[in-house]
Amino acid sequence: MRFCRTEHNIPIIILSDEDDDDEGDFLSSHNDSSVLIVENERNEADVSKHIEELDEDLAITYSQTATVLPHARYDCTLAFCRAEQDVSGPLQDNAKHCDQCFCYICDKLASMCELWTIPGICHCNAHKRSVYWKALRDKSLMGFLHELNFTFDPQDMDSDLRRAETSLQRFAGSLAMKYATFFLGFETSNHSASCRCSCHRSINSTTQSQTIGCKGCYKHHFKMLEYDYTVVCQHIKMFLNEAKKENPKACVVMLLGAIKLFVNHTAPGNIHAANTVSETVSMLLWRFMTKVWTLLVGFDFSGSFIKQLESFYQKLPLPSNCTLPKSLSVLPWDDFLLSAVMKGQNITGERQAKGRRHQVLCEPLVVIQARVCKLQQQNKYRELARYLKVVKSINNPTLQRMKDLVPLYLCKDGDYSGAVCHMLSLMPGATCLASRLTPQQFRAYLRILTSGHAPDVAQEFDGGNGHTIIPDPLLSTKWTPIEGSNSFKMMEVLKFALRVLDCNSIVFADSETWVYLLSVVSSNFTTPDGVPVGAFYAEPDVTYQTVTRDAARVILEELTTTSRIQIPKTFESGYPDQARLLLATQALVLRIFHSQLKPILSIIMSFRFNRWVLRWFFCSLLVRPDVLHYLLCCLLEELSDERYQLLQRKWSETEHSLVAYFLCMYFWENSVVLELNTYPTNRLLATWNESHKPWQLSLKLYLECNVAKLTPEKLKILHLIQKQGK
Repeated sequence: MRFCRTEHNIPIIILSDEDDDDEGDFLSSHNDSSVLIVENERNEADVSKHIEELDEDLAITYSQTATVLPHARYDCTLAFCRAEQDVSGPLQDNAKHCDQCFCYICDKLASMCELWTIPGICHCNAHKRSVYWKALRDKSLMGFLHELNFTFDPQDMDSDLRRAETSLQRFAGSLAMKYATFFLGFETSNHSASCRCSCHRSINSTTQSQTIGCKGCYKHHFKMLEYDYTVVCQHIKMFLNEAKKENPKACVVMLLGAIKLFVNHTAPGNIHAANTVSETVSMLLWRFMTKVWTLLVGFDFSGSFIKQLESFYQKLPLPSNCTLPKSLSVLPWDDFLLSAVMKGQNITGERQAKGRRHQVLCEPLVVIQARVCKLQQQNKYRELARYLKVVKSINNPTLQRMKDLVPLYLCKDGDYSGAVCHMLSLMPGATCLASRLTPQQFRAYLRILTSGHAPDVAQEFDGGNGHTIIPDPLLSTKWTPIEGSNSFKMMEVLKFALRVLDCNSIVFADSETWVYLLSVVSSNFTTPDGVPVGAFYAEPDVTYQTVTRDAARVILEELTTTSRIQIPKTFESGYPDQARLLLATQALVLRIFHSQLKPILSIIMSFRFNRWVLRWFFCSLLVRPDVLHYLLCCLLEELSDERYQLLQRKWSETEHSLVAYFLCMYFWENSVVLELNTYPTNRLLATWNESHKPWQLSLKLYLECNVAKLTPEKLKILHLIQKQGK
């Protein structure tokens, strides 16, 4: 101990560090000291001030009494005898202690240590220079964690680890009681089987024979033990929920420690019970380890802490049928390959360094799920898309479903072109994503590309087996704006839609998809709710319509043949909006030529803002009279169907007029034959009731205004309509 003063005349006491092996005569004489000396409140009158010149550099200005703080027994001023391992009894004066001496093992005052002088234990002889005593102290400090074979440094035993140790010790006791009760089983008697033994064949059997019985009685009435693991399982689940409420560090230790306590559970004798317990333990392992990997990915634990957890995990006696990964460790976020992938510097997920083995970004599925959750929470959708594009794992449908969401993540990052390109690109060993889209997913992407809004994404962990449930975010009802996104050109939207329709037979066959596509193409914009706002486009001249029909046929034929779509620049010149709508309508014509399409009524309604396109659509169908006849039959059936009656009551005059206009074209077109007493003309007349069906009144008015266009046969039909209307 040395004294010196600062420039403000404040006294300072310099002490040696108890754990440092410093050099020098002064420090070497104090390197084993755990005694701390502090200054008493000084009374100026009691301080004897004097100055003694010792040399040119050091002078003692004053001295005073010091206070001794708590210290280990071996650091006390009382004599202490050291030995490596002697527990036979107190050595020399080791049993003596001052008021501030602490037991090195128990970490409490020596006067309170119950094992201070007990032969065979003798804590009074303990000191830190002994391997034996230090190991005993480490075990005492770590408590139950030491019994579970955790290898933490006792100096790292912070509040989190102590909470984990306390919880695990309490859980071990309660779990042991539950498991012991389960192991006892419970008796059941098989009363349902009829006894065929000799002593029970006669109703007049004696009471004694029924009581004692024969071998047959033993077989049919023997009490079997059954085992129900449910109570134990519920107790383990309760501990899992308790652990989730703790801080991440305490939680991960509690989870791994709990696994050590239940991983070897089984059932005696009964094969069915043993299989049930095995399946339940496997399920619990997945639930616990899923949470462990989520914590390892989501929180920045120190490297040494993760290594200690890895060492513990490697020693776990996992069942032979366990499918958990062999290693607990996960790549840190700053791993060279992982960070390069996240930054877009590596697009393959592979790395070949000189003198090192080929490195591939491959992680367990549960780690991938945890990493995806973390990136979603941080709204790092660009990094998430890059990661999912290249990461590898076992061939699991869950991973493929996660990878199928890459276009959505790109859209949420505002990269519409990248999303479209990814959906239409061929994947190694698999078809393109566009060919696997459901009609609902396809319409969701159309909504994203035209509205600038995207659904929220989230993952939920299954409470049953620990695996991640991935609800389809494209079907979510909650949509939010995409920040910083640029509008996607409508022609690019149409090209994407046509390519998907070309490679996806399910989407191609869906009527609702065609209705939504036509509504999108004939709109100025799409609301955040996904509703296209229709627009009225001026009708081009007849020559332009004819030329556009021919050009659209060529474009779509090339798409069918080569799976590529090329739109000439001249196609949109003059009437860009009209050209897009006519191209989509021509695609609809080819769809109807391919196979039947129902309901047709909603298709017709999609042309409500541009009636001239409906006429163009009708003219495109003239080359297939059979298709026109089929559409007329379907339309009249739907108009008479009770399921559409309520819908018709909600129609405006415009919608009733649109249906009548489409039917009128069958009357106006001379190449279309309508006979009076054949179907569907007779059905139209049989269901005529213009007072309840406004579209019928509109049809009659259209025909009366264009009598000159009607053939004699169609004129007769009009006369019958007029007669029924009176």
